[in-house]
Amino acid sequence: MLAAVSTALLAAVFSPTADAAGFYFTDSGTRAMSRAGAFVAGADDLSAQYYNPAALINLDRGQAYVNFSAFKQNVSFVRKDYDETGALTETWPEITQQAPPMYIPALGFGHHFGLPNTYFAVGMWTPVAPTNEFDPNGSTQYTLTDSLTWQIWGGPSVAHRFFGWLTVGGGVHWTLVRAEKSLSMMVCQDEEPFDGEIQGCPADTDPATNNLDAQVSVWDKARVHGNFGIHARPVEWLSIGASAVPPINVHAKGSIAVDLKEDHWLLEGDGDGNLNVLGSGHAQDDDVTVLLTMPWIIRMGVAVRPVPELEIEATAVHQRWSATKELRVTDINLVLQDNPDNPLLSEDQAITDDVVLPAGYQDAWSLRLGGDYDIAEVAAARAGVFYETSGVPEGTVNVSLVDAPKFGYALGGGGRIADRVEIDAGFIHSFLKTRELTNSSVRRVEVPVDFGSVLAGEPLAVQDGQVVGNGTMKSSYWMASLGVSVLFGQKQSEM
Repeated sequence: MLAAVSTALLAAVFSPTADAAGFYFTDSGTRAMSRAGAFVAGADDLSAQYYNPAALINLDRGQAYVNFSAFKQNVSFVRKDYDETGALTETWPEITQQAPPMYIPALGFGHHFGLPNTYFAVGMWTPVAPTNEFDPNGSTQYTLTDSLTWQIWGGPSVAHRFFGWLTVGGGVHWTLVRAEKSLSMMVCQDEEPFDGEIQGCPADTDPATNNLDAQVSVWDKARVHGNFGIHARPVEWLSIGASAVPPINVHAKGSIAVDLKEDHWLLEGDGDGNLNVLGSGHAQDDDVTVLLTMPWIIRMGVAVRPVPELEIEATAVHQRWSATKELRVTDINLVLQDNPDNPLLSEDQAITDDVVLPAGYQDAWSLRLGGDYDIAEVAAARAGVFYETSGVPEGTVNVSLVDAPKFGYALGGGGRIADRVEIDAGFIHSFLKTRELTNSSVRRVEVPVDFGSVLAGEPLAVQDGQVVGNGTMKSSYWMASLGVSVLFGQKQSEM
């Protein structure tokens, strides 16, 4: 009986949590962020490891780097329900994202070690992804109650210059991916629970006695990948850069846990109609595996210096999310315990089959324009703007996949103290296009129980219930960042 419940649960909980183009909501590093990510050809600090390892050649001396950022995403959703004719039947209260800011560290060390045409670096970088937290009893509970997704890169990089103007660089990185997600689904009595036919959950079904809450947590703790790039400076006032990050095959291990509401009708409880079908309302599998491919990311930038004090860079970024064909869940053994004193079930119920979910993403691209101006020999101002398309089709946008075409601006600046310490600060603010969703394919997952079918030995039907994804979706985000670089050693230009 409840194998069907398990199947529906896995399909709902393991829906991809990465926000397609929005998975990488903004860029790492204070200087890069202050230029709106236009930092592929003109990168001049250790965050070049992330943007274009060949641009490490722009660093003239040894340095140690520490960066700290705070990231906050704002989400507002007003759910709207429509009938079969398209007429509005209910407008729900506005629900907002309640998660606190996410704090993001980064660090690095680099040096040329006496080689004027080579630069070595090692660092740790965290591409920014959002956290989400919503009212667990609100209108989004069947889509998402909370989630956390992040990725850490770390490892060595090297850049080497040929012919005096062309540099090739690359890095090998250890990466860690973590994803957590919680939501609710509904396990209800069918509209006609004894006629042997499945109609669905009644419209007025009470969540307090029919919901099942689910939590999933998975980690990929040891994946190795890399990136590579080129950097060219054919003349003093022009720099050209390009880099690529190959796909990352995530192989995450973790757990899934489910809990029926304390007074669920399948349990012995205080409410009317409790049947005590199950021996326990809790089930957990601590050894599931999630397989997912993260996309190619390709960056290209051109930076010019019309005057020595001013650099302007235009950058294009392509994220090939269409290559992410599916999310696959394997090694499943989720068991719900039978109550031996109840005749409706004869044994524990388990699911062991793989779950395969199509991703349905689309490629995304962005354009970025930014630069910096040397106010004085020891101080600089930075600014930038950007536009990015969405990797999530409109029909699947929801509070678990908050993405839309977006634009934003960035501001920042920095200064040098005693020729040894550089301090940078920056801020970025982005606005996602408001989406009025009327054709959503996001539905509540329901398992209506018909006792006539159960007693006849027929499996339960897992159904897509009412649409829960239509409505008005608004979002924006901001990020503030502070970076400190300590410079040391002989300059390459002095060797």
